[in-house]
Amino acid sequence: MRVQSVDQLFLHGLTYVYDAEKQLTEALPKMAEAAENPQLRQAFEQHLSETKEHVGRSEEIFKRMNQQPQANPNAILKQMRQEAEQMIQNTDQGPVRDAALIVAGNQVEHFEMACWGSLRTFAKLLGKEDVADIIQKTLDEEKQADAKLTQIGEQQVNIQALHKSASASAGAR
Repeated sequence: MRVQSVDQLFLHGLTYVYDAEKQLTEALPKMAEAAENPQLRQAFEQHLSETKEHVGRSEEIFKRMNQQPQANPNAILKQMRQEAEQMIQNTDQGPVRDAALIVAGNQVEHFEMACWGSLRTFAKLLGKEDVADIIQKTLDEEKQADAKLTQIGEQQVNIQALHKSASASAGAR
C-alpha cells in the first residue's frame, strides 16, 4: 500500500507497532526465564503483563479508527529479538547475562517509545484525542519499563557484572 496521507501513515505505523507488541509477548517470557536477578525477572514479567494490555489497546485503536487489527511484520523488532536470544545463548546465567538482557530490554523500550510517540503525534494532528490518550498511557508504561530496567542495571546488575568480569579475568591469569 502506498502511503499518501497522515491517517494512512498513522495506520501503517500502528500495524508495525501492533506486530512489535505481539512479538514481545513471546520474547519477554524467555528474557524473564533467562534472568538471574529476581528484580530483573519481575520487571520482565510485569512488562509482559503490560505488553498484553498494549496489544489490547492497539486493537482498541484499530476499532476507533474503523479498521480491523492488522499486523505488518516488524523486522526491526524481530532482529532485536534475535540479538537478545543470541546473547542468552552466548552468556552463562548470572550478572553478565543480566546486564546484556537489560541492554536488550532498553533497546526495545527506546524503539517502542519512538513508535508510540510518533503515533501519538499523528493522532493529535488528526484530531483523535481519545486515541492519543490511549497511546499516551502505553507510552508512559514504556518509559516506566525503560526507567526500571535502567535502575536495576545501575544500582545492582552492572556492578555485579563488573565484579564477575574482574573475578573471571583474575582467574584466567
